Amino acid sequence: MSDVRVPLLWLSGPTGVGKSSAGWELFAQLSRSGVKTAFVDADQISLCYPMPEGTTHHVRAKNLAAMLPNFLAEGVRCLVLAGFVHTAEEVRTYTDLLPEAAFTLCRLRVDSAELKERFLGRGWRPDLVEDALAEAAALERSDYADVCVDTGGVTVSEAARLVRERSGGWPGVLPAATPESSVALRSRPPALRGDAAPFPVLWLCGATAVGKSTVGYEIFRQIHETGVRAAYADVQQIGALRPHMDGHDLKARNLAAVWSGYRAMGARCLVVSGEADSDDVVRGYGQSLPGAALTVCRLHAGPATLAGRVAQRGRGGGPAIPGDELRGLGSDSLHRIAERAAREAELLDRAGAGQLRVETDGRPAGEVATDVRVRSGGWPFLSG
Repeated sequence: MSDVRVPLLWLSGPTGVGKSSAGWELFAQLSRSGVKTAFVDADQISLCYPMPEGTTHHVRAKNLAAMLPNFLAEGVRCLVLAGFVHTAEEVRTYTDLLPEAAFTLCRLRVDSAELKERFLGRGWRPDLVEDALAEAAALERSDYADVCVDTGGVTVSEAARLVRERSGGWPGVLPAATPESSVALRSRPPALRGDAAPFPVLWLCGATAVGKSTVGYEIFRQIHETGVRAAYADVQQIGALRPHMDGHDLKARNLAAVWSGYRAMGARCLVVSGEADSDDVVRGYGQSLPGAALTVCRLHAGPATLAGRVAQRGRGGGPAIPGDELRGLGSDSLHRIAERAAREAELLDRAGAGQLRVETDGRPAGEVATDVRVRSGGWPFLSG
């Protein structure tokens, strides 16, 4: 068994401090320099609700431990994790399950005025800003982190530089890349059984900016608010590895890994959003989930709607998804992306991709989500 451990930098801090933004920027900087790096947003691997109180870190740690062998098999050299944590005991939930990782804990902070400004600037749940400020005050009294970095008044790029600098030049001198180790093989989760009871999976696909994540998450929300334990995954968010060919194999294996964790917690259905240029691609993902009863819904929007949504994301609107590469682009680049999205929609229409085609032009996400469920027979049509 190898004693070499993969460096893992965990960025934590209060809601709105910029964990995901700084983490993604650090991931991007390292990968541009040629270091094969993975990024995981902890929020994206614990989307299984309603969940028993106090189990969030357990679910996240198990899913991260299940995904790490897949990253190791791809030759990952280091991993950046973004997510909240409050105590050393919570940290141990992760370190106990990931002995092959060398953790560095970095807590980000800003003063209360700037935190409030950042939080409100996201345009999401402004009613929770006081909770975020109280969380920040409590974290100032914590002692779980190895290092604390104040990112007040600096750009995201500068924040990432400060984090690396004050974390001892993380990730430091890296050992030579090695193939998947016996430690990684040992930590693989049990394979999903194909003879278990079938479970419903709803896959939302479509052109760039059509609203896959927004509608997918809304369907997930509608289901779990009825009391049915449901899970959600955005495949783009569980396979961030660079430099890397943007294939589907890693994402499919990580999807199987997180679903195994969700199913162990009693999830009864899975909503997935993801790019898919053909039914064959989606079926490939389905094969990684033995027992899945797969329904594929393709969302559609016209060129004008796609252009408007691309522009909105360029301005920072829409869901705050880590690594949204439309955010902050200039008008020329956004125009080219909108034209490409329109071509994607046309090609998907010609191919007749998906079992369902649902129009999203001029419709709010909640209405589209309800329409998808009705037209798919009342998905997830659970019995018992």
